[in-house]
Parts: sequence; structure tokens; C-alpha cells
Amino acid sequence: MRMKLIFLTAAFFCVPLLVPGQTKATSHGQFATFLRAPLPGNAVARAAAKVYNPDSLYEYIDGGADLYLLYDFRNLLHQDFKSGTAEMTVDIYEIGNEEDAFGIYASERSAGYKFIPMGAEAYQDKGILNFVQSHFYVKLSGSGDKGDALLSQFARVLSDRIGGAKSLPSLLTKLPREHRVLHSEQYMKKDPLGHAFLAPAYVVTYAQGKQESKLVVSVASDAQGAKARADQLARHFKQSGEYVPAPELGEGGMRGKNSFEGRAFARTRGRYLIVLFNPAEYGAELLKTAALSLP
Repeated sequence: MRMKLIFLTAAFFCVPLLVPGQTKATSHGQFATFLRAPLPGNAVARAAAKVYNPDSLYEYIDGGADLYLLYDFRNLLHQDFKSGTAEMTVDIYEIGNEEDAFGIYASERSAGYKFIPMGAEAYQDKGILNFVQSHFYVKLSGSGDKGDALLSQFARVLSDRIGGAKSLPSLLTKLPREHRVLHSEQYMKKDPLGHAFLAPAYVVTYAQGKQESKLVVSVASDAQGAKARADQLARHFKQSGEYVPAPELGEGGMRGKNSFEGRAFARTRGRYLIVLFNPAEYGAELLKTAALSLP
């Protein structure tokens, strides 16, 4: 009987979360370690933490849940804290993989934000600090005296506890750095630049002077899939403007042009279709270099 009471008591104190809907026990345990004491500023939880899963996320972000689900959302840990006169909210989104975590983070950030060294990438503004690391997207918001300093302290602690990769998705690290617009990288799972057949795709902005180009790396399952996407792109330009085969650009090379997208260069490499919209003077070289950098 005494052993049974000990077991029940231990079990009671190991359930720190309120869970709207069923989620993985492994995620619960991992989440609990993220927000364990001690916390910066002797912050105290204002209420029990809550975990939302794909079936219950709409209860927290009704209007934005679909976008998160598109990026393979798994769980959300939400908790409010108070430290002196400062109040803050911690939202930790667990995503299926690091590409999707970066994708949803990038969909909500702007290149004009103030970026700080944290995780794979992070930005901070008055009352907010968001960062992506491994397969987690962390969003912090706060107010009150010294609230911004508290956000920075919380972010450092959470980054250390999350661990894992602190770099952008590996494909983005391989693409050319020269002329790249900082913090312009995106991972789109729906309609990259308005073309459903290009999804999923990485999109990066390059600039020469005032002219900006969009480099799109469309990721198919295999080389045959990449060729099928190239064929769709060729049909698009044939129907909307001009299309010319361009073998000098490499495998499956083509040039296209229409009145609303301007010019475009494209080619394939393995399972990738690489497209450069609005190419600058160095566009052909950028396309070739990008293609050769891919695995």
C-alpha cells in the first residue's frame, strides 16, 4: 500500500500541462524541460502551461491555424509569465522538421526587421522576439519595465535548452552568397511566386544595384519530377508570352518572358528545377552557379 501511494504521488507531480486535445507524451516531457525552473528574472508562471495539437490549434490562433498545419505543425506549448512589473508570453511551436520550421518562421518575418544572433535566425522588435532553431519556432512577447531585456534572457535560455541545429536548412547554405539579400530566404510549400507546380520550393532574393531577382529552387521527388515541372513552366511561358530553349544554360535550359513576370531563366539539375525570375546582368552565371551548388 505504501509503495502504491508513493507511485500515485509521483505521478501527480509529473503532470504540469493542461492539454486541449491528445498529444504525444514524448513532446510533453520535452516541453516540460524547456520551461523548467530556474527562469530568467525569477519569472513565475501565471497559469499552468497549455499544449495545443493539430486538432486544437484553432482554439489559440483561429485565423492562422491553416498556415501552420501546412508546415507540418505538431504541438504548441503556451505559457504566460510575470517577472516584477514585466509580463511575457512564451509560445514554442514544434514542427515536423527543420525545413518546415524555417518555412513558417520565414513566412512571418520581414527583411526589414532587426536581426540578432540567436538560433538559426532571430529578430527582435519592441515587445517581441522570435527565432527558429532545429524543428522549433519560438515566439516571445512581453510588456512592462525591462520587458525587452527579459525577452532576450528567455530566448538565450530556451535556445540552450532546445539545442540541435543552429543553422538555416542545408540547401540554403549551399546557394551562392554573392549578391544575396540578407534574410530574404524562404521555404514555400504552396504557390511559390504564384505557381502551384513549383511547390515546395526555396526562394532567395539577389540584388544588383536596384534590380532584384528571385531565385527559386523547386524540389521534386526525383529527376523525372523535376523535368515534369520544367515542362509545366515551359507551357506557362508559351501560353502567356515567349519561350525559347536555352541549352547553354545547362540541363533543360530555357528562357521565358511575359508581360507580368518579365524575363526568366531556368534549368534542371537532378531532382531540382532552378528558375531565376527578373535576372540581372549576371543572371545566367548565377543560375549555373546555383545549379552546380546543389547536391
